[in-house]
Amino acid sequence: MITVTGEGERHLERGTGIIYRKWVRATRDINNGEIVDIQTPSGIRACGIYEAIGPVALRIIYYHECPDTRPEHVFGMKLEASLRRRELAGLKKTRSYRLVNSDGDLLSGLIIDVFDEKVAVIQSSSSAIDVHVEKIAQILKQIIGVEGVFEKSTQRSRKDIGLEPRKRWLLKKIRQVIIEEDDAKFIVNVEIGQKTGFYLDQRMNRLELYRYIGNKERVLDVFSYTGAFGVHAWLGGASHVTFIEEDPIAIALLRKNLELNNVKSYRIINASIWDVIRESPSLAGFDVVIVDPPAFIQKSDKKSVRKGLSAYYSSYKWSANQVEKNGILYLSSCSYFLTREMFLNVVNDVLMDSRLDYSILGSIRGAAPDHVLRRAEYLDYLKGAYIFVEKE
Repeated sequence: MITVTGEGERHLERGTGIIYRKWVRATRDINNGEIVDIQTPSGIRACGIYEAIGPVALRIIYYHECPDTRPEHVFGMKLEASLRRRELAGLKKTRSYRLVNSDGDLLSGLIIDVFDEKVAVIQSSSSAIDVHVEKIAQILKQIIGVEGVFEKSTQRSRKDIGLEPRKRWLLKKIRQVIIEEDDAKFIVNVEIGQKTGFYLDQRMNRLELYRYIGNKERVLDVFSYTGAFGVHAWLGGASHVTFIEEDPIAIALLRKNLELNNVKSYRIINASIWDVIRESPSLAGFDVVIVDPPAFIQKSDKKSVRKGLSAYYSSYKWSANQVEKNGILYLSSCSYFLTREMFLNVVNDVLMDSRLDYSILGSIRGAAPDHVLRRAEYLDYLKGAYIFVEKE
């Protein structure tokens, strides 16, 4: 039994997913990755995974006593519960979904994406989770039937806590699969693709694009990666799609995706957006412009925020000026450090500085429902807005 005191007790009361070492008292030596019962002086009970490295000591997995302390049983129960959530949301039938969204599924430090139910990608940002990834791979094979499991724990957060990056196959190598989003098909290469291989979080926002694509629409897809937004635009009736992407690996997959979806009329600009802005202040007018940049703000310090805001402003403003009269602009940010209020402020600054009348269509969009949330604020990172732009 571990006792949590002080501010840690209040964190447990509020449902926080991690407890720091300074609030923890243990009566015995505990192994890294061990599943332990937790109590507080006031009688709160919980169950967590003990982490021996770094400032975090406990990752909470149940807000009651441990139903079991055997890792293979506990992770089996947790992953089956996560799968049920995706089934209830109707997302399992897509065969490609986020199965575990860290604290959202009460598995802090763990991300699992599933592609075509053939291959799963695991990301661990915790030394305690590291202990169990091979068990988790076997459980995924049992409950979902995936053949391949790839660990891709290469995210920046590991380095921040002193963990080495890990990239390895835990089950059969299946480097590449084809997934489906409604009528669209996309090649996913889990080894070389960014993050887990594909951005599942934008799924619903891509599908919403069909509302705004009429016949013969000209579309610009900025930061296009492997072309998901642009492909959906074509399938929705666009007459021509222009893609801007600088990563040659992404462009190779983009070309394959265009062929796979029978996209006939397109242009690929192989350059950074900053080169395009500098060399081509104005491209041909577009009816729909999509801007889905990387996280320009990676840290919370003032210098990082100021630099990131400048990047969002510049890329958004150039893109807004490519929209024709009565066109649609989709702006997005995946930076947790750009809050919703800051996002709305930069959107307003861009459009007002460009002297454009605009209306945001509906609310700010977030991630797809398989990216489940709890109180952990960092999970609510994705912001997107479909904007109607008026021009004289």
